[in-house]
Amino acid sequence: MAELQAEKLIFGRRNFSLQIDSLRIVAGEKVAVMGENGCGKSTLLQLLCGLLSPAAGVVRYNGNNLDELLMARRAKLFSLLPQLSEVIFPFSVYEVVLFGRFPHCSGNSFSSQDDEKTRLLLARLDLLDFSQRPFNQLSGGEQRRVMLARVLNQQAEIIYLDEPNASLDIRHTLDIFALLSTRPETVIAPVHDINLAYRFFERFLFLKQGRLLADVARKDVTPELLKETYGVQVTTGTAVFQFHH
Repeated sequence: MAELQAEKLIFGRRNFSLQIDSLRIVAGEKVAVMGENGCGKSTLLQLLCGLLSPAAGVVRYNGNNLDELLMARRAKLFSLLPQLSEVIFPFSVYEVVLFGRFPHCSGNSFSSQDDEKTRLLLARLDLLDFSQRPFNQLSGGEQRRVMLARVLNQQAEIIYLDEPNASLDIRHTLDIFALLSTRPETVIAPVHDINLAYRFFERFLFLKQGRLLADVARKDVTPELLKETYGVQVTTGTAVFQFHH
């Protein structure tokens, strides 16, 4: 399984800059990336995936520099669910999820094992009844589950999920977060709902204005840290954390 390292990472555009001095995430960790809108959560994911190039610093997987890894190797190391996913061509739900198996194909053909894994994921994410429907005819929440199934079907060692529960209802949100928490892959995900993240994640990266404010275990997430991160009063109550204007 892959270990991720980032050292002296710097990225800037217009009036925003992101700087991560040092970050190490070992295999199997479940890491929530927290912070206000515009603090750099999505930018960090894109840097770690090579979709953006840093002005300085390096990202390594198992000690190998990201920019030296071939695309075929990257596809087996990590997969990404972006905030927005678009499928232009009229592929079915089954085809979209099956495409996640492409890094494991021999040549350009899918195997019976690829078909089996695809159907198992469709069933697990409550999508089997939609499998032959065109992806573009689904609701936003249904599309989100399909793209998550595709990402999981890739069987990469690290899964990057940018706000994985966007557009999802409560039932599917809880089901998917429970599934992610039990899978062997490393999961790294920006999450807006602190109580949801607190329930399912074990490590928290708090970003503020492009800097890593704190890197803590779940037990060390405190009202004081949340107040510093989000600039609001925080207390504990029936929910783990309650926010007040």
